[in-house]
Amino acid sequence: MKRGIGIAWVLVLVSAVAMPVMGGSAVTNVSVGKAQTLLKERAGKADFVILDVRTPEELAEGHIDGAVNLDVQARNFEKKLRALDRKKSYLVYCRTGNRSRKATVAMEALGFRSIFHMTDGIVRWKQQNLPLTRPS
Repeated sequence: MKRGIGIAWVLVLVSAVAMPVMGGSAVTNVSVGKAQTLLKERAGKADFVILDVRTPEELAEGHIDGAVNLDVQARNFEKKLRALDRKKSYLVYCRTGNRSRKATVAMEALGFRSIFHMTDGIVRWKQQNLPLTRPS
């Protein structure tokens, strides 16, 4: 009887360790088209954040309406990232997808649960003549 209980506990422990690996990443790579769909469905909702990780200068050239700027290259990036609500969903983008990929890796490591990475960045957004907002 004791042996059966021991095996059960081993299975529980193995499952607990394996589930995050088997469950996959908190990061979902999305195309510009899928990002548009997400924006239509979720933009303006309290649990959804559009995160532009480019520099403030790049942001000033045009960004997705409603985006919050958090420069991935800034010295205080990790500190500011830690201050964000990990329970919310985030659509993350940069210019071409390289910096946003780094940001999503950091976010996942910090325990963010729902991250959508716009892999082609704002460059592809512009190529498709999609709307951009510029600061006043």
